Amino acid sequence: MRLIHVLKSNQEQATAAWIDHLKNLRIEDMIQQLARQDKNFENALQQLNELKIFIGDPEHILGSYLTKHGEIAEHVQVRFCNADKLLVGKAANHTFEGVGRAAMEDYLRNGKMIQSKFYNGEKGTFNAIVTHLKSYPYFIKKGGSYDIPRDQYESLIDIYNRGQTARSSLSRSEENLFKHMIVWEKEQDVKICDVVHPTQVDYKDVQLKVVDKTVKDKETKIEQKNEGIKDRIKDQHKPSMQEGLQATALAAGLEGGITFCIKVYEKRKAGRKLSEFTTNDWKEVGIDTAKGTTKGAIRGSSVFAMTNFLNSPAPVANSLVTATFGVVSLARKLENNQITKEEFTMNSEVVCLEVGTSALSAMLGQTLIPIPVLGAIVGNTVGMLMLEISRNYLDSDEQQLIQEYVTKMSDLDNKYVEEYSRLLKEIQNKEHKFNSLVELAFDKDVNKAFYSSVALALSEGVDEGMILKDLNDIDSYFN
Repeated sequence: MRLIHVLKSNQEQATAAWIDHLKNLRIEDMIQQLARQDKNFENALQQLNELKIFIGDPEHILGSYLTKHGEIAEHVQVRFCNADKLLVGKAANHTFEGVGRAAMEDYLRNGKMIQSKFYNGEKGTFNAIVTHLKSYPYFIKKGGSYDIPRDQYESLIDIYNRGQTARSSLSRSEENLFKHMIVWEKEQDVKICDVVHPTQVDYKDVQLKVVDKTVKDKETKIEQKNEGIKDRIKDQHKPSMQEGLQATALAAGLEGGITFCIKVYEKRKAGRKLSEFTTNDWKEVGIDTAKGTTKGAIRGSSVFAMTNFLNSPAPVANSLVTATFGVVSLARKLENNQITKEEFTMNSEVVCLEVGTSALSAMLGQTLIPIPVLGAIVGNTVGMLMLEISRNYLDSDEQQLIQEYVTKMSDLDNKYVEEYSRLLKEIQNKEHKFNSLVELAFDKDVNKAFYSSVALALSEGVDEGMILKDLNDIDSYFN
């Protein structure tokens, strides 16, 4: 019967190990997704950094002080759109690659030509579109389209829609613009909403004196959106009711099935064939199976709760449940005067010793055999068999030796837990320091960004001799 007891103990620890394995899979997936999102965030910020570099050198931007906003608008749209895509793990879809600075298109979106028009007022912008298409009559036919300021696009579409339904609501200038759009649509055989699209910013946002604030505001939105994405990732990987129900069902099914097999085995071992089972026999088997299923459900939900919400090791959580079942059963026998107080105390100690040995053995097994479930089963089997051998064959000195060994293993396990916590905290501190250096390296203040980049390079192990740390190093490098 001791082998049946070991089998039962193995089933209990296997259930706990599997529940813990599901938890670890969920946590590992969360860590991987958070790491990918950190990379996505870094890529998005890089797009904004490229934009900062461009607008930081106005002398190289086409046009006068009053017209430089035209090329600025192109770069703002490209970098903002790419940052949004990269932040959510998608590929950037805007590019200047392969586009000449004086070409008929300003940039490409999904491989299609885009011409950006930023003039003061809806009429001026629309006239610029008409003029451009006269110069390049095949632009739209080749898949090209136009990007205009968001506020002007909304105004143009509003005039267009009101002109279609109630032209009396249009002012004289709006009426003329509406007629102009209708004529242009017929001449080009297009719909304005199909070939004209809004940018992410308004006309005023790309003016040279305010574009720095526009970029800073976008950076803030990117940071907030990134935090929202990471929060959603964490929420998605929290313990769920569905996972708890699955753990409960798994434990109930396993424990009920094992109980059924054990009960049938006991009757078969007593010499009774299955064909000889009476109604009372099957009733007894059914009652015990139902009890086992109920206990399994309690075990599954309890272990799930303790491992996921209290961070208890699965073997320990399972053993606490088993010990509770055992002590409660003994308490009922004591209440019914089936055992004495001394027997209650002694048997409770035996129960706690067994579950303690089971927990420690399963934990050591998982450490030595890092395979889900298998390590817990092997460790538990060895531990329980050693406990049985010690009961029957070893004298007090040898039992004390084993107990000292168990104590040492427990102390060693606690030491590893403390070391793990220390290393984890050290990694988190270094990660925080790295993220802070990265943020400072992209700071708007050029001097602060320069010295922060030096600090970042040193923190990542770059040879100090290869880093240009000041103006003297820079002059020496280029002379």
